[in-house]
Formats: sequence, structure tokens, C-alpha cells
Amino acid sequence: MNTLHLTYAVEVERCGSITQAAENLYMAQPNLSKAIKELEESMGFSIFARTSRGVVPTDRGREFLVYARAILAQVKKMEELSGHPGGPVQRLRLILPRSGLLSLRAAELLGELDPGLPMDIHLREAGAAQAANAIAEGQYHLGILRYPTSQAAAFAERFRAARLSARTLREYDAQPVFSIQHPLADAPSVSLRELAAYPEAAPSEDAPHRGDGPARRILTSSAPQQISVLQSLPTAYAWYAPEDRDALARLGLTQRPCAGGGRWRETLLRPADAQPSPLEKRFLALAEARGAETQSGAGA
Repeated sequence: MNTLHLTYAVEVERCGSITQAAENLYMAQPNLSKAIKELEESMGFSIFARTSRGVVPTDRGREFLVYARAILAQVKKMEELSGHPGGPVQRLRLILPRSGLLSLRAAELLGELDPGLPMDIHLREAGAAQAANAIAEGQYHLGILRYPTSQAAAFAERFRAARLSARTLREYDAQPVFSIQHPLADAPSVSLRELAAYPEAAPSEDAPHRGDGPARRILTSSAPQQISVLQSLPTAYAWYAPEDRDALARLGLTQRPCAGGGRWRETLLRPADAQPSPLEKRFLALAEARGAETQSGAGA
């Protein structure tokens, strides 16, 4: 058994498919199957159970994979101690919600990069459950999650079980955002009934539907795509956390209060024992400052 075998096993678990894992690892499927079999033989138990829909970890396999991910994370840290012949690696592995302006703020950090130095930059958008899994598995070092406060206890238990460090940035009432050309743009506040007449740019099919009547939705896969819909379709709206008015105005957008948007929590999540990179520390400072400002009403 070597670390390459551990990498193979972790990727198979992530994909739930040996075929897909082989494709991601740029190797032939029979070779990966053979490597997994050799690993199982060396351990003396089956790590995966084969099903008609792919592969899933066995009970002992699930425990084995927890240690495998931890070992790979430690090996990566040891490799980082040697630095790089071209200079320090500029590292940012960040996962964010699919709505709001956080992705744009994260992209601004890229302006601080030195193009002459090595880079390890991973930016992704995902729902709260997916983000928690990705950080627990070591794929990302830092994330911001948004979820209804009604689910806070369940997420807290999930974070504890995965040994993740979670810090609440703020709790807020979701508010609609729309183009400054929207018919409701000048209203001091809006109601769910008024919004029902317009299409919602939603980040996923799982996003909660507010109000009565059928949903009228445009599903978007990323925050920039959602912003583009709001700019291109002046009658559309989206649910956001309270955002900075000036930042919205620069995009031709505005935000209004609305009863019924639901109470949400925004949480900063990272592995409890991980040391953030300088670039990740910079984002941590920005996120915490922004959370404090909007929590006190500066961004509402």
C-alpha cells in the first residue's frame, strides 16, 4: 500500500464509480480496478461494495477512508514544507454559495496574485451540504455556507462529526434583489404577493419556494449567471443575503426588504487543524469584516 493507492480509493469514493474515477485520474478502468483490489487484499477486507449503480464504501471501508483522507492531507502539508523552486505557492481553495456577490469578491483577490509565482487556485460554488462534504474530504480549505436557521442544529452536528471549525458570520432575513429597472425597484418594501408576478432567478431546484401559487423560476448554476439574468431580464428577481448597496448599484441592481424571505445563517467553515494560506487568510479577514458590517445593518 502506498499513498497512490490511497488517492485512488478516495477518488473512487468521491465519484461512486470506478469508471468515472479512472477517467478523472487519467488511467484505464481495468488498471484502477486492479489497484483497488490489491489495496483491499493488502488490508484484508473489502473497502467498497459493488452495486448495480456503482460502488459504495463498506462499514470498514468508510472508516478506512477517513484515515486515508487524513494521511493524504498530512502528506500534502509535508510536501508544502519544501516550498517550490520558483517561490512560494499562491494557494486558495475556496467554496462559496451559488447566489450573492461573494464570488465576485473572491475573484477580486486574484488581483493580488503574482503571475510569476506558482498558483494553486480552486474556486467553486455549491449548496451547503455539498460544501460541507468537500471541506470535510480535504478538497477545499475554506468555505462559506448558507442554510436556513431551522437546519442549524443538524449542520452543527455535521460539522462536529467531521471535525470542522465553524464560525457564524451572521444571521439574516433574505431579501429580494432585482434590476434598478424592475417595476418594484422604487418601492420602499415589497411583498411576496407582489413578487409572485415576476420570475425568480433561483440557484437550484432545492431552493425554497416562498409564497402561494406555482413557482416561476429560472434556474442558475452560479452566482455570476444569476447576476447576468437579473441584468438581462429586468423583471426577474433573486433572494440574497443583505448586500452592500454601492456594490449592487455598480451592477445595476438594488435590494428591498420583504417579509417572508426566511431566516438564514451564514457560516465560515474550515478544517479545525488546517493552517490557511496567506491568500485564504486575506479572504477570512474580508468575510469576517463583511459579516460584522452587514450584521450591524451597514449592508441592509
